[in-house]
Amino acid sequence: MKLIDMQSGKAAGFTFSATRPDKLGATEYTLVSVVTDRTGSVSHFAKELLAMKRAVVEACQKSPRAAYLLLRQLEFNTRVTEIHGFAELSAIDPAAYVIPTTGGMTALYDATMAAVSATNAYAKALADADFGVNAIVFVITDGDDNASTSYGPKDIAREVLAGVSAEWLESIRVVLIGINAAQHRLQLQGFTAQAGVDQYVDVADATPGTLAKLARFVSHSISSQSQSLGTGGPSLALVF
Repeated sequence: MKLIDMQSGKAAGFTFSATRPDKLGATEYTLVSVVTDRTGSVSHFAKELLAMKRAVVEACQKSPRAAYLLLRQLEFNTRVTEIHGFAELSAIDPAAYVIPTTGGMTALYDATMAAVSATNAYAKALADADFGVNAIVFVITDGDDNASTSYGPKDIAREVLAGVSAEWLESIRVVLIGINAAQHRLQLQGFTAQAGVDQYVDVADATPGTLAKLARFVSHSISSQSQSLGTGGPSLALVF
């Protein structure tokens, strides 16, 4: 997917891209990051994950808040890869998303840090240009961290607080989603508590039905957080 009017940046050692502030037409934005596991263990439901990602974008494009959303897609295994940077929904073609090449281990902590730190860095650029900004981050995984080399839960907790403390972000919500992750539930719940993550959602089995339900949950959560912009606080957590 080729996006225009993008600028590059770096945060916490990770590169990211985002739409240039001078090319944006609204006065306020919700920054949305969707971070998806592509380790070898998700290979048997990679098609369903792709359908979920496409459905999220399609639903958001129909939202009354569509013009106020900037979406970034990431994938991770041992490394973190940006699929595309923060872009307006009108510039994103969900049909251009492809099934990921799966393999490798789970750098869950590094991937979460990459998403939150880029959110803060871009929020600063937007706030400096007098935009109102809030954010929501979704991290989707089927396992516990076993490959991060740079960051841990406490680092993430500090980063989650940083954007709001500096007043770049009005609020940020971080949602961790476990798919087929029953054997890692305690570890993922522990990570949620230690890293300042707002909500852990256990999706259980990765069936087409549950992942379609997940797409609805994600899109509704995005809409709710966007509607809260200007209220001074985050949206309430939705029930999966």
